[in-house]
Amino acid sequence: MSTGYSQARVSIINKKDHFIIGRSLSVMEDINAKFTPRDAFLNQSYKTLNTKVPNLGFTKGAFWVKFKIENQIPDTNFILQINQALLDEVILYEFSVIGKQLKKTVLGEKHSFSERKYKDQYLLFDITIPSGSEHTYLLKIRSGEQILLPVQISSLTYALEINRNRDLLFGIYFGIILVMMAYNFFIFFTVKDTSYLFYVFYIFFVGFTQACLEGYSLKFLWPENFWIASRSVYFSTSLVCVSSILFLQFFLHTREYAPRFDKFTKYIYLTFIIIIVANSIAVNKYTHNLTQFAVGAVSFSILITSILVFRRGYRPAKFFLVAWIILIIGIFVFVLKDAGLIEANILTTYTLQIGSVIEVILLSLALADRINIFKKEKEESQLALVKLITEQNIVLEEKVNQRTQELGDKNIELGVTLEHLKDTQSQLVVAEKMASLGQLTAGIAHEINNPINFVSSNIKPLQMDISDILEVLNKYEGIEFEDLKQKEKLQEIVEFKKEIEYDYLKIEINALLAGIEDGAKRTAEIVKGLKNFSHLDRSEFKLADINLGIESTLILLRSSISKDTEVVLNLGNLPMVECFPGKLNQAFMNILNNAIQAIGKEKSTKKHVLTISTYSSDNIVYVEFQDSGIGMNDEVKHKIFEPFFTTKDVGEGTGLGMSIVFGIIESHSGKITVDSKPGVGSKITLALPLKLDLEKDLL
Repeated sequence: MSTGYSQARVSIINKKDHFIIGRSLSVMEDINAKFTPRDAFLNQSYKTLNTKVPNLGFTKGAFWVKFKIENQIPDTNFILQINQALLDEVILYEFSVIGKQLKKTVLGEKHSFSERKYKDQYLLFDITIPSGSEHTYLLKIRSGEQILLPVQISSLTYALEINRNRDLLFGIYFGIILVMMAYNFFIFFTVKDTSYLFYVFYIFFVGFTQACLEGYSLKFLWPENFWIASRSVYFSTSLVCVSSILFLQFFLHTREYAPRFDKFTKYIYLTFIIIIVANSIAVNKYTHNLTQFAVGAVSFSILITSILVFRRGYRPAKFFLVAWIILIIGIFVFVLKDAGLIEANILTTYTLQIGSVIEVILLSLALADRINIFKKEKEESQLALVKLITEQNIVLEEKVNQRTQELGDKNIELGVTLEHLKDTQSQLVVAEKMASLGQLTAGIAHEINNPINFVSSNIKPLQMDISDILEVLNKYEGIEFEDLKQKEKLQEIVEFKKEIEYDYLKIEINALLAGIEDGAKRTAEIVKGLKNFSHLDRSEFKLADINLGIESTLILLRSSISKDTEVVLNLGNLPMVECFPGKLNQAFMNILNNAIQAIGKEKSTKKHVLTISTYSSDNIVYVEFQDSGIGMNDEVKHKIFEPFFTTKDVGEGTGLGMSIVFGIIESHSGKITVDSKPGVGSKITLALPLKLDLEKDLL
């Protein structure tokens, strides 16, 4: 920028397609944006620009740009075009030679896109200069972004044609972007590799950022929303950087090949969150410089990281490195073009799009190469797996043969053990039965011993009493009717009868005979109860009286019941039941034995009660055994029917008693339920059907 002011003039002396007038512009900064167009026209503080594409930088106020156009050709209508879409407000003032304002046109992001005469994202102004005349123009420019002014004058036909070509080229570019997105998205669903998904996001934001830079987002997405339009480039640029870092992490496995960078990425993400928030609040040179610095730092970090990963031997990093270098070159050329340091042509104008397209294609090839790498690795792993499987099969076959031999030996041992277990189980069942039989025998012996003792103890007195009576009779027989001493002998007999208490002797003989008779009856009762209990024909299926079986069992267990226990019988009027009487009596004895033992373990001094109740309902006979013993907790209650489970001390039981009861009741198609609480007692209920379906039971 020159320090002196000399108003340059653009002279249209031939029918060229267009004129680049950047070097003919003069600029003045209106810091507070207070100048009127007249003040700006007369002001002498302008400085001449000497660049093809002027870069005015940032301002809080406004820039006034002044230039003159002299028309020396017959055509009078031209288009003044500013090839920059990212300007908030641009007002074109047209003055005559004498300083009269002829026309005012307002364009920019800040104003409605629908009000533009030419529906183009670039700023197109109609200017009319009569042939042989000269007009002075002022541009008042206000924008929160950096202000670049690529300005040209052309005919309307040329302007529209060049813009159509520009739209066509961008359409081709964006089409390539969409194709690459679809291609990689399809691969993602095929191989389920997260790298492809992040690459799709990256491609999308790259294309979206280009659309924002070229103004297509303003034209098609938010033509009436100034807030989004003025910030979209910063937002999209931040998202490009974030998605590129995410893609880099997954594609180059930075956690493995560049762990320091991988840990540093969280600070990068935080930085761009701050940038997005800052640009949401205000767009100015500070947020612009922060964004530019962050983008440069990310680009440099990605370049260094890809070089590092490539040097560590990860093959896909080669493609990534080449693609990223091409993109950086494209960005560098684009910046030099905007700064006016190199000439603007079709190559430099579209270098950023060309670089991003080449990068997208190369990275897609890199991802495709990963598939080849994975395929090769898979083949190698499959070969290694086949080799490993073959080796393992040999080892496994040897082990299987060894195991088979061992299992064969174990099966023989288990067979022998099973036979031993069966013998042991049979012995235990017999032992249980013998224990019951021993208890039964002891009870019978005790019960029979009482009447037998009673009989044996009465025999001696009876013999003595009978001897006395016989002696009395002998004395009577020794009296002769003609004996003179008859009276004396009779008197002697009378004295003898008094001596032996003859009257009491008759009473005593009757009592002794009655005692012997009672002992004989009790013995007969025990024998009858034993017969009813044992039922030598118990294998026979027959009708039986349940109450009689219970009474017989109680007779045999009478000696086991303590004197402190009251036995209460509530025996109802029951119908005859089809059953195996002997088996049921055995079940009754096992249940009663357990009840008597549970009462015996209760240490309290309370009066114990053993209640046996029977009743029938709906062709079912119910037998309830309720005791006031120690009771059972839930754990014991759930295990009492398991074989060999017992709460008795070692040597006191086999644990088969209740298991046998369960089997007997189940063989009668009956049910058995247990209700018990510790310290309260137990109640066992048997439910027996009146008729037993043997065929169904056998099935």
